[in-house]
Amino acid sequence: MVKDVLTARQLVFNENHEIYACEFLCLDEGAEDTSSSVNVCPSKRFMTTKRLASVCESIAESERHLDVPIFINVDQTFLSETDDIYAVKPNIILEILASVEPTESNLKRIQQLRRKGFDFALSEYALDPSKASFFKYLKVIKVDVLNVTQSQLSKSLPILKKSKCLILAEKVESQTVYENCKALGFDLFQGDFLENPTIIGGKEISEKQNSSLQLVSEFSKNDIEVDKVAEIISLDPVLTTKILLLINCPLYQLVRDVNSVREAVVILGLDVVKQWAIVMSLMSVSTSPTELFRSLLARAKTLELIAFNNQDEEVSLDPLECFLVGLLSGVDAIFKVNMETLVGSLKLEAHLKQALLTHDNALGSLLINVIGIERFDSQTFERLSNQDICLYGRCQQDGALWADTVMKNL
Repeated sequence: MVKDVLTARQLVFNENHEIYACEFLCLDEGAEDTSSSVNVCPSKRFMTTKRLASVCESIAESERHLDVPIFINVDQTFLSETDDIYAVKPNIILEILASVEPTESNLKRIQQLRRKGFDFALSEYALDPSKASFFKYLKVIKVDVLNVTQSQLSKSLPILKKSKCLILAEKVESQTVYENCKALGFDLFQGDFLENPTIIGGKEISEKQNSSLQLVSEFSKNDIEVDKVAEIISLDPVLTTKILLLINCPLYQLVRDVNSVREAVVILGLDVVKQWAIVMSLMSVSTSPTELFRSLLARAKTLELIAFNNQDEEVSLDPLECFLVGLLSGVDAIFKVNMETLVGSLKLEAHLKQALLTHDNALGSLLINVIGIERFDSQTFERLSNQDICLYGRCQQDGALWADTVMKNL
């Protein structure tokens, strides 16, 4: 049994922005001493049958699978093994890396694993005809839309559809690419497109959005008092109701119902109530897909948890500020207005604006590193120490689980 499995999660969506599946990537090989010098760069992982069992068990126990299919990468090393393996949990989709060739022995191994209940996907498919032998064994074909042209996609999609596989657009980095892929007939989508909408040039912030930003500005102040917080929230009956509903949900497991904002502050603390007021206010004025907030809540909580676990005496990190910066890192996607305009409308401390716009301080660097791990960015793993990767990985796992729980109750 692997001692400590760390995994990053990326969501797969259908055309309605509903979650179809989760892809998990191993970040750590689970050495006995996680601070030792082990290679944790995800581009150099090797999956084995034993490790796959541990990864699946770890994901199932953490409940981060959201009761949807799970994609896990496998390479030639895995397919060359002869060890027996059984699915720990239903709906495992083994994703064959692009480096794997459809040899006779590989196809035979895939057939054996399919009989045991595993499904298969082909990763980073760049329309290479030599990979066609895989198709009859696949459930999903993941097309690398960054490395093929629009013309190639237009010609190839009708042919791929005949395979009866689900066709997934992989590396969809913007709303424009998403719309193009959707128009072509892709079934599924994966990438950062939810966080990168088409920004409307010259768009003005609406009165409602501006009110939300002013609430964010007010609640970002460290010296704001309980009475002021309660007063601001109470002026908006809808916001008050949403906050009280969330605070009384199973997330906090309170022994009795909380009936007022002031009471919520007394029981849960000022910072918690301020956080939820900011989250609910931003959600109320957003036209973006709800799932965007799952990503931003997970990021915000990850940053907050890292701050709580920070052991670097030379770097001071405030958990509330970390949460706020994580949430606001996607405010441009929420409002579809460029970040400079939005941050300019916020009355934030200078170091918070710096973290959001230029990233050239400790908080900004932390934000960039967390986003890099979310996106499986190999350069991020290469510049971080093993100890940092383990810390970030654990905080991200806990942050994602927390965000999932919140989304169930919103």
